[in-house]
Amino acid sequence: MTEISPKESLFQDLIEDWQEQKVMIKEQIALIDPMATSLRRSMATRFLNASLNILMEIIMYLLSMGSIVYLFFMNNLGPFFVMGKMTGYPEIVPGKISSMEMQQFEYSVKGMFVLLALLFLIIGRMLANIRKKNSTLSLAGKNMKTITGQHLNRKSHIDALEQKHVMTLPRTDINIDSISPINQTDTENPEDSLL
Repeated sequence: MTEISPKESLFQDLIEDWQEQKVMIKEQIALIDPMATSLRRSMATRFLNASLNILMEIIMYLLSMGSIVYLFFMNNLGPFFVMGKMTGYPEIVPGKISSMEMQQFEYSVKGMFVLLALLFLIIGRMLANIRKKNSTLSLAGKNMKTITGQHLNRKSHIDALEQKHVMTLPRTDINIDSISPINQTDTENPEDSLL
């Protein structure tokens, strides 16, 4: 049994760590790069989407406030001023409709305007949440691209070091791009080991 010196053990551990780093970087690039590409959009597209989203959000808030304001002036503005005239002047209404039914009708129409105002407000809040989500996704895409760039930079440094120390590092299978060392069975032809 041969003992491995601490220097050789450290060398083997560093080689294994190096190979694990290379595999990890390759896997992370394969995971992160497609996500970053799909999350990133051109600046013009992002600006257009953000502008339209803000515009629609403002319109929804204005429609919500407009519905509430219209509720107070409904009896004076068309087309519902007719309803105000009918409830204010019972002699206009034919005898088949009681004043109580007219009041219930007026309250139900006003209730619909309140519901409409709430729905516009909810849509406005949803658009605000979408705007915040889009800005977060844009930032995530930007950060993922930065991380991918850093990983590619690290991978190129690892590849450069492998090329520099090609004689001292264990040989790897280039066709599969595997990192694990290949068992050398072809010892008769030493020229092939350089390839």
